[in-house]
Amino acid sequence: MATLSEKEIRDRFNQKNIPKDPLWIEQAYSKSLPYEIRHLLCERLGFLAEKGWASIKSLIKKHGRQPELIYAVGICHQIEARDFLLNQLDEQKDLDINILKALACWGAVLTNSQLELILKSKSQAIRIAGLELLNFKSHLLNETELLELVNESLKDFRDEVVIKGIKVLQRRNEDAVIDRLKQLALNGSYPIAEQALIALGSIGTKYSSRQISELITCLLYTSPSPRDRQKWGLAGGWLKKKRGGGGGGGGGG
Repeated sequence: MATLSEKEIRDRFNQKNIPKDPLWIEQAYSKSLPYEIRHLLCERLGFLAEKGWASIKSLIKKHGRQPELIYAVGICHQIEARDFLLNQLDEQKDLDINILKALACWGAVLTNSQLELILKSKSQAIRIAGLELLNFKSHLLNETELLELVNESLKDFRDEVVIKGIKVLQRRNEDAVIDRLKQLALNGSYPIAEQALIALGSIGTKYSSRQISELITCLLYTSPSPRDRQKWGLAGGWLKKKRGGGGGGGGGG
């Protein structure tokens, strides 16, 4: 096949005229193309699953671990592709955010040690990617293991990281998890407290509702600051909703 120009490839995308032949896409790919076009081509290869995987391997061998190629590895959903990503994770000296994002749906196969290493990173992007991986692993962990793995993220100074950690925890209903969420609601910034209260409300057990009641008492009778009065109002709203018959999960504590 003759080399296609950027304009020819763009026109084919605009006309929805990209062949489903992985070899055609492989030959159209060039590192000289703008990233947007390379990404679209690699996405098409990923969507071709097993047929696309052979071409993805060939392009990685030729061009190295380009971000768009690693993205294609992640979305082709092949066991061999998963193993390739796991090998890359073990071999790399520095954590690669593209590898972690590509592994997202395979978080369940990572070991606790691998997750711990990722979640100890100081990088916000890597911590959030690690929490996404943990999300797929959490159902295989007991509450002690889960709380240990998410602990560093819950102490992060960046609200975005803490909030992502809370979202991992809110899928559980153990008392120890609820107690940790209560601490975050009491001591965290308003965005963190808001997410922690949402989590406590969505867990919906008797124990989580009791903790919301206790939070209101704490915030009301400890000379609340304006920030605490905001939290108190938020907690009260959640409790009123629960008492009004608004949903709830299984029965804890």
